[in-house]
Amino acid sequence: MGKGIADSVLDAIGDTPIVRLSRLEPDLDRELLVKLELLNPGGSHKVRIALNMILEAEKDGELVRGSGQTIIESTGGNTGIGLAMAAAILGYRLVLVIPDNYSPAKQRLLRGYGAEVRLSDHTLGNNSHADMALGLLFDNPDWVMLNQQANPANPAIHERTTAVEIMDALGPRLPDALVAGVGTGGHITGVGRVLAEHQPSLRIVAVQPEGCSLRENRFVTHPIQGLAVGLVPAVLDLGLVSDEEQVSFEDARRMMRRVMRTEGLAVGISSAANLVAACRVARALPAGSRVLTFAYDGVHDYLDALPDEDVAFAEGSLAGEAR
Repeated sequence: MGKGIADSVLDAIGDTPIVRLSRLEPDLDRELLVKLELLNPGGSHKVRIALNMILEAEKDGELVRGSGQTIIESTGGNTGIGLAMAAAILGYRLVLVIPDNYSPAKQRLLRGYGAEVRLSDHTLGNNSHADMALGLLFDNPDWVMLNQQANPANPAIHERTTAVEIMDALGPRLPDALVAGVGTGGHITGVGRVLAEHQPSLRIVAVQPEGCSLRENRFVTHPIQGLAVGLVPAVLDLGLVSDEEQVSFEDARRMMRRVMRTEGLAVGISSAANLVAACRVARALPAGSRVLTFAYDGVHDYLDALPDEDVAFAEGSLAGEAR
């Protein structure tokens, strides 16, 4: 975040810190780093793409600032928060379509920003909200759909900002592995492209819920919000991906509590899945290797996913979890 006084909250996006996690796996003998994207305004990395998609649409003449035009987007929540923030400041009406099994607290938050929220039936598939949004666009052709899954402004902003921030923070010693969850695929593509140019041996690992595979185009209904949206997104450069790590919901939810108690870091369910995968990837690399992953958002919308205390003690000590 830049110095001085920002003209709006949108000018405070980015420059999130990278933290070394030395207590999560004390005997790991590898360096585990996490970029805290949850410290962005709006609480996630998605605010980066939300603003950039609007700015690019304005450049192309699709949107006119202050016009009150309607933007429609299918979003699992965090992109919606970013869009709602930007729409409130830049003068647009916003309609968001999200699956009906997503956090009620996040739904209330979106409405609080002034967005109109429509709920899709999640039992129709992981991409039910996108299908519903397309139907609404058909009925309202004057609305503008930004389409984060296919919009090149999505990975572009990560190339221009997130990747550059990582390189500035890490200096000449770039990570040996980049571990990132894939929803739209924007950040793993944007960051991966830039880092791979400077570190050709970089291993890029895509995190997916148990039972899902991007390479096999296989998806199942799952409770890890933000990952595996039911298709291989158009903006995802699958050729960058070295490997996939499937993470179960149970392993992710245990990691949520574990990282709170060892590192004082309260992350959401997909971020916890990243940490589970990053620990696995780190153990498979030579001693002294450096692994980078992301904390996308905070725990507040996912408190129901935290294991009960009695279950935690029944399953064993923190040191033995998610290993």
